[in-house]
Parts: sequence; structure tokens; C-alpha cells
Amino acid sequence: MKGFDCFRVIVSILLVLLSLELVAENTINNEKKNILGNFNAPNTLIEYASLSCVHCATFHNQKLPEIKEKLIKTGKLQYIYKDFPLDMPAMLAAMVTNCYEGEQFHTILNTLFRNQKKWVSSSSNKEELLNAFHQILKQHGISLKKIKTCAEENEYNKKKWDTILASRLEGQKLGVNSTPSFFLNGKKLEGSVDLKRLLKHIY
Repeated sequence: MKGFDCFRVIVSILLVLLSLELVAENTINNEKKNILGNFNAPNTLIEYASLSCVHCATFHNQKLPEIKEKLIKTGKLQYIYKDFPLDMPAMLAAMVTNCYEGEQFHTILNTLFRNQKKWVSSSSNKEELLNAFHQILKQHGISLKKIKTCAEENEYNKKKWDTILASRLEGQKLGVNSTPSFFLNGKKLEGSVDLKRLLKHIY
């Protein structure tokens, strides 16, 4: 996790590890999934997304609220968010969101997506980016110290870092090559996803 511009190098190295099957499967299996909805819902929608992705923000800001209201809250659909960071700013944003779980995770995630332009434009260096996160997330009582703790280099955060990258590599194994990418009941959905489309496929 050294160097703000080393993301592509890290991913390239991990792709080699993936081809050799050296990425630990336990990282994925032990991950606490960031889920919305009933665990026993008859349908499951998985999204692989990058917090810096404009199309991902569009889905979260404009389409997911209706899906939550009509399908998730009614028990018809379980939604699982998976990290697929495309760049270092997205990776650091994921490090912050993954300090939290459940509803709190999704609250922070949605706030970062709603204010994406504000922090992406402040991504020239790590310190500036973390300060931008704080300006956006302080409404939830999150301090700058907490944000820095979530993103600092230590053994605990290395495990979280590896889990996020493993999520990305898991997606790549499933054929994810752009974000957002969606899987409904194990089947990849090509193109955009909204309530109308999901209603055609759910049980």
C-alpha cells in the first residue's frame, strides 16, 4: 500500500498471482458481506462497483432507491455490494467504507456516491483525498482521525486491503471487466440494470 500511484502495478502483480492460484480463497470466504435485505429472499443481486465510477454513482443515486423500496424492503430481493476499485482513489474510499458494516456501511457508501464529484476532484494526493472524505462524511459524525485510521498502513488494514483486492479479483474471475457489473441469481446481466429490468427476471 505504498505510493499513491501504484494501484495499477499492484493489480498487475495480483493478476499474476491469480493465474497461479495464489490469492487466498479464505479472504473471500471470511468476508463479512455488505448485504441489504432478507437473507432468505428468493432472489440475490450482486453488484461489483468502483466508488470512483460515474455509472456506478448513477445506479446508486437514481436506480437503487426504487429497487430498495419495491424489491429489497418487500423481501423479494437480497442485494450484495462487492468492491471492484478501478483506481487508487476508489481503493482508499473502499478502505473507509469497509471500516463499517450493514446499514452504516451503506449509508457511508451512498454518501460517497452522492458526492462523488467533490472527492474525485480532490484526488491528487492521499492527504487531500482523506480531507475531502472528511468534509463529506462528517455529517455522519465521522472524524478525520477515524478516516485516517481506516486508511493508514498497518497489519489490520493490510488484511482489509487484501480483501478488497480479492473482491476485485473474484469479479474478474467471473468475467467482470467494467463497472457496475451485476449478477442476478448467479447470472450476469449485460447492460444497465433498473427496477423494470429486474422485475422481468426475479421469482
